[in-house]
Amino acid sequence: MNHQEVREFCEQRGIQALANPSRFTPAVKPEFQFRKEHVIELVGFWMLGEIAMMLRGPSGCGKTALVEQFHAAMNFPLFQPATHARTEAPDLNGQIIPTKDGFKYVYGMLVEAARHGCSVFLDEYNVMDSAVTTSLNPMLEGGKIDIAETGETIVPKPGFRVFAACNPNDKGLGFFGRNEEDASNKERFWVVELGYPEPDQEEPIVAKILEQALDPQTAQSIAGKMVELANKIRSQYMGSNTAADALEVTMSTRTLCRWAKAMTVFGGPGGAPNVVSFTLARALTNNAPVETRNAIHEYVRDIFGDTA
Repeated sequence: MNHQEVREFCEQRGIQALANPSRFTPAVKPEFQFRKEHVIELVGFWMLGEIAMMLRGPSGCGKTALVEQFHAAMNFPLFQPATHARTEAPDLNGQIIPTKDGFKYVYGMLVEAARHGCSVFLDEYNVMDSAVTTSLNPMLEGGKIDIAETGETIVPKPGFRVFAACNPNDKGLGFFGRNEEDASNKERFWVVELGYPEPDQEEPIVAKILEQALDPQTAQSIAGKMVELANKIRSQYMGSNTAADALEVTMSTRTLCRWAKAMTVFGGPGGAPNVVSFTLARALTNNAPVETRNAIHEYVRDIFGDTA
């Protein structure tokens, strides 16, 4: 589904888009294609009147892009505060800061979203300390927010929603610095599990990129092989495979698209020799241990042939 189709799908179900974007509305990425099952998840969440949605899934599967592009399609504003291991509650809620005119209380993006009835997106949610995320529990249910510094009590306006995204809390899969989430915090979320697209969904994404440099038929053929390789890597990744020789890296849709873009730049006359392997190395395997790197490039030769 494209952005216009998403807007029409939503409006048919009573979710009206805004006439114009605001300065907080994410920019539309025309190349982004929505998976209908994800749009249905978002529409159901909206219609149920839920406030907090958690998106879980592997790195690069489209969690952030889904939230951003849904808001872009509907012209909805989306506040996106920076979240990291040193984020504290005042960074999200607000704090007193020095200015040239003295000290002033400034609302954080989470409270601003509540005040205006907008969405807020907390990426890398489980990188934040659990004490911080647990402090958000009342807001995740639409509860009031007391601002001790100003004496205000803020009741979130209708339309306030909190989106959060998490990668797995698993050092064995290469995800470091993630914290175990508090049970009381987790139960406040509508939870959506995202995975990588099916081949028939992913191949058109890759082919569209390749068509910048290739005719449609050739682009489709190469895209099919690239997606085949991506799924081979995913099936052999240690997150999916318990064998001793399981791969230590996987290929996300994000990486697959980076690889395709590199193919359009380095391919053709005067480009890189063995362009498939050359660009794949820069997009993925140069970050892999030698054994994993060699295994992946063996898969490349199996799928693309010896000249890759």
